[in-house]
Amino acid sequence: MIEPWRLLVLAAVLNATVGIGVATAQSVIVRNAPPGSTIELVLNAARIGSATADPSGEVTLGVNLPANVDETDVHIYVDTCAKLQRVLLVEHGLQPPPPAQACTRTGMVRLFAVRRASTLVVDLAGPSPAVWLAQGPAPREWLRQGPVTERAWKPLPTGLVLFGGGGFAKFSDAVALACGTVSPCTGNDSRVTYAVGAAYWFTRFLAAEATYVKPANVTANGSGDTFRFDSSLDARVLTVTGMVGVPLGPVRLYGQAGANYHRATSSTTETIDDVTVTLDDVTETIPGGTQTFEMKTAGWGWLFGGGLEAWVVPSLAIYAEAGRAALKGAARDGGEGAIDDRVTFMLIGARVHIGR
Repeated sequence: MIEPWRLLVLAAVLNATVGIGVATAQSVIVRNAPPGSTIELVLNAARIGSATADPSGEVTLGVNLPANVDETDVHIYVDTCAKLQRVLLVEHGLQPPPPAQACTRTGMVRLFAVRRASTLVVDLAGPSPAVWLAQGPAPREWLRQGPVTERAWKPLPTGLVLFGGGGFAKFSDAVALACGTVSPCTGNDSRVTYAVGAAYWFTRFLAAEATYVKPANVTANGSGDTFRFDSSLDARVLTVTGMVGVPLGPVRLYGQAGANYHRATSSTTETIDDVTVTLDDVTETIPGGTQTFEMKTAGWGWLFGGGLEAWVVPSLAIYAEAGRAALKGAARDGGEGAIDDRVTFMLIGARVHIGR
């Protein structure tokens, strides 16, 4: 907590300097405010000054730290009301007063170090305020366009987005079904996977997506006294989903749900050894051999999942997502046989926005 005497001294000094043209010490410059609107400056919970924006929407409020204070760390908030813009400087560790009714508050993420020669430029243009900080007078270019310290992120892209990535997929029952009751039997049901696809964002919050997913083949092998076998499952999956997104600055969180269509080939190659039997003192060898069984399936199942995409530049994002799908279908040749399995997948990759 800031000491009460320090708050009173700091508020008094700040109040005494409000309304000076361009301050030579600490100052807060507000740009692009509605012309003629009232601009208030608040320290913690105390209003320390106000002024009226000129016809260009600019006003300067002078700020001086007391003699015994060289630096203080503040969070900055901006309240936007009908005819009032309020800039709040709240020292680290304190909470700002609640915004007035019908006012919208925007808080800056970072902590600002205000020193004796600091200048804060608060730009109210755009969908959210931007804050620039200089340890000294504000550069002239800042009062025109200049780099921002608190970045105002561009709206997340809409329209067509192409993407590709890789990761792994884990099948729930493929190895167990291939092994059956045979022991020993081992397999690998967590497979490297790649995916490519396209999404179309109708708005920043709603999209449709189609993805082609190809896991590496699931394998299993087992043996008994007189036989051994190798099995594999080769699956290809096409997903079609609806997506709901939540923009958070340059990041969009999203959930998705829909359906998948799979085509899979399950094959087993079994080798049976020659067997020698003796019956009535007659020895006979029953020849073995190798045979391959194959089943091809196709069908629709459900899918759900979610993830996030971080747009590092307006046209390029890194994404990560996870989901679960049901692979369900019957034999494609009309024979007996079916598949009913579950696949959990995790992917990471890149997305590219196409167009403006």
